[in-house]
Parts: sequence; structure tokens; C-alpha cells
Amino acid sequence: MRILYLIDNYSLGGAQTVIRGIFDNNPGMMDIFAVALRRKKPVTRIDHRNATCLGSKSKYSPLPLIFLIRFIRKNNIDLLHCQLPRSIVCGYLLKRFFFPGITYIIHEQGDIFESRIYAILLRVMKKKADGFIACSEATRKKLSESTGIRSEKISTIYNFVDLNRFKMKELPGWPHFNIGFAGRIEKRKGWREFVQAAGKLKPDNRLGFFMAGTGREKKKLIRMLRKNRLMNIEYAGFIQDMEGFYRQLNLLVIPSLYEPMGMVAVEAMACGIPVLASDVPGLNEVIKHGRNGWLMQPGSAGQMAFHIRSISEAGREEMQVIIRNNINDAQAYSFYSFYKKLLRFYIDITIAKR
Repeated sequence: MRILYLIDNYSLGGAQTVIRGIFDNNPGMMDIFAVALRRKKPVTRIDHRNATCLGSKSKYSPLPLIFLIRFIRKNNIDLLHCQLPRSIVCGYLLKRFFFPGITYIIHEQGDIFESRIYAILLRVMKKKADGFIACSEATRKKLSESTGIRSEKISTIYNFVDLNRFKMKELPGWPHFNIGFAGRIEKRKGWREFVQAAGKLKPDNRLGFFMAGTGREKKKLIRMLRKNRLMNIEYAGFIQDMEGFYRQLNLLVIPSLYEPMGMVAVEAMACGIPVLASDVPGLNEVIKHGRNGWLMQPGSAGQMAFHIRSISEAGREEMQVIIRNNINDAQAYSFYSFYKKLLRFYIDITIAKR
């Protein structure tokens, strides 16, 4: 079976992590191919001879489709595994008009939560798909509700983290307590509430706040920090060394208003960092309140500040229990576990088509 992994770009996100992991862990396999439809910064490198990134910067250029028609014919592709909306649409066009016999897989990474237009398109494209993957049970449920795909037709395969990269080292000690935020700087990630909570806790000199990430609201964040003179927050912007970022923390806060899965939570867990997360579907599949972290009401800076203060005052023994459970629970999100389920999915789809 010759597989083409099709994706919008090689920038940041769960879909990109999936492809990078497959190719990093199969450096000598020549029956797998990857194509990114456009360049988007920051670009993450995939060191495999069969990984291609097209030079287009436009979301709507037809040139990638022309390239793919030739590419699929030249490389005798049997299975088309598509992630992110643009590549899913592109895969549908390839299946419908050029390669009716190809196996077409839709892998949903959470865009279904954000776009009604995309959901409408999926209602059309589902008719040509041979199989569906969702990155969490929450995503599976939303995909089914929004498109009419029967939930039993959708396989849940959680994204993975690199457990060789994200692993525990010595953590910061008391009396200082470092709280972090890592994610795109956009409304749904809850960055405003995080900043507001830090403002409420500004008088407590034990607490330091650290933020990593970039996004469309980056300038708003910087203005908010300056306007409110929040000197207790250090904003680093985009950083490559996320494992280093996690290891300076005593607590990671994930205040998302919704989340398809929450890979940041698993990365922090693997590093032995306790997590305080919004009690929303996706995140509450990963974080179990009182076991490997804590859950809070989303959208409330006051509630967040209350939980942060309480956690910072917890005893060392309680924190050590959370840390041990973190590390143990993170093992379920290994590449091996992901890839084993993915190969089983391919086999089942192939058998079902016969």
C-alpha cells in the first residue's frame, strides 16, 4: 500500500505533529509520501526524501491540484490520507474527478468546531470518503452531529506526543511558583482570561506568569500587558524549545473555551508538569480532576485566579501524586500506540472495500 499524507502546510498543530512523527519514525520507508499544499511560517522540517512542500503561499491556488494529479499517477498512490480543510477538499476533488478507485480518508483535527461552511462541505464530501478519523471523542461527536456521519463510522485515534522529547527533568522549586500558558494567541484559547487572572494575582510576589505562542491577537496581548503594567507576566512569543518552556513551570494553565483534544496538556504531563484546564470536551478526556490535574469553569478569570492560588498553596505530597499520575497517564499517548491503531484502521478500511 502506497500512502500519500496530504496537509495544508507544515507549520504548527496536531495534524503536522502526526505527519512529522510518522515520517521521523519511518525514515527508510519508501511507500509513504507527504505533500503540503502551501508554505506557512513557521515551517517545521520533515527529514524524509518523500516529503514535499509546495511553494504556493495562497490558500486558493489551483496549482497544487494539478501537481497532485501528476504526483499520484507517477507514484501509484493507493490511499489518500487528508488532514485540515483545504487538503480534505483537495482530496475530495481528486477522488471524485480523477481517481475514483483511490482510498480517501478524512482525518478531523478540530476544524469542525470552528466553521459552519466547512461542516456543510463535509456533508457533501463524506459521500466519497472511505473512512473517517477523529482526534478525540469530543471531535468524533461534533463531526457526527455537524455532518450526519454515523458515529460508529468514525474511528477515534488520539494524537501522540514525542515521549523521548517531552520527559521529566528537575522542576523549579518553591518558594517561587511559575504558571504558564502555551497556545495560539486567539480568543478561543482563553489568553485574555489568563492575563486577567495574572492581574488579580499581581500582589503575590511568589507567583510568576509565562506565556508562549503567537497568533492573530498577538498585538492585542502586548497592548494589554503594557496598559495594565503586568510586570509579573513574561511573554516569549513563538518558541521552538517547548520542552524547555514546560520545565520552568510548576503549573500549566489551559483556559480554552473549547478544544478538540489538547496536545499541550499531554506534552506538559509527560514533562511532569501539573495542568489546570478548562472543563470542556476534549480537554476533560485528557485531564482527570484531582488525579493528573485540575479542571475549572471556562471563561472566568476569577475562577482561574482562585484555582491558581489554591494549587500554589498545595502541599508537596499532593503535587508529587499529581506529577506521578501525569507521567504515567501520558504514556497512553505514545507514537507506538497511535501508529498501531492507525495501521489497524488502514487494514480494516482496505478489507471493507473488497
